[in-house]
Amino acid sequence: MEQSRTPIRPGMSLDIVDQSRHMKSLIYDVIDRRIIIAQTTPPLTKHNLNREVSLTFLVRKEGQPVRYGVQAKVTDFITDYKLSSSDVVAVGLEQKTRLDIYNLRLDFRVRPPADSNLSIEWKGQRLSIIDISVGGFQFSYRSKDVPEIYEEFKIALIIDEYFLELPVKVLRVAAPIAHDPDLHYVGAIFKGNSRDYERYLMRKILEIQRRLLIDGKLA
Repeated sequence: MEQSRTPIRPGMSLDIVDQSRHMKSLIYDVIDRRIIIAQTTPPLTKHNLNREVSLTFLVRKEGQPVRYGVQAKVTDFITDYKLSSSDVVAVGLEQKTRLDIYNLRLDFRVRPPADSNLSIEWKGQRLSIIDISVGGFQFSYRSKDVPEIYEEFKIALIIDEYFLELPVKVLRVAAPIAHDPDLHYVGAIFKGNSRDYERYLMRKILEIQRRLLIDGKLA
């Protein structure tokens, strides 16, 4: 990959990716290889301590958006990080790799608009996709019959006129919220040896990304 001369600096907006989630944040400070960021949305938790995430951001080069990224390890949570106006929760990370052009292929996730002609069905029910990448997807699911962590099953991936049956594996199930105990948030990865779906899905993801950039909905 091509190394970037663009420095990581305070004030940058971040898209952060772990194994099953896409998060947003902002850089507060950079001290050598230590990076301090705002608590992410959705939030990082103690489960992420000592685990690596991808920190990515967009810059414009010759008028075109280019995404850069680094791998960083979550080292600590700061409950009283001092900003000019108040104390806030922040997250400390240690940069583990050099800054390079970031490959969208497996990790970068988009939230498909309702009219994107991209959908996923399971048990005959269309899932509510939170975000999706070539590597996997997050969805919300309202039922008492919720998938379990590490459970594997097949879904139908529908892209324009293409109907593809794919095996997936659940990596994360978020606990239901108090006022809606049947609503769960699930993160899953695509499995299996066949990668025929990748060409169709990558093309659709890039199409959605271009549309969101044009509409100013992708920072």
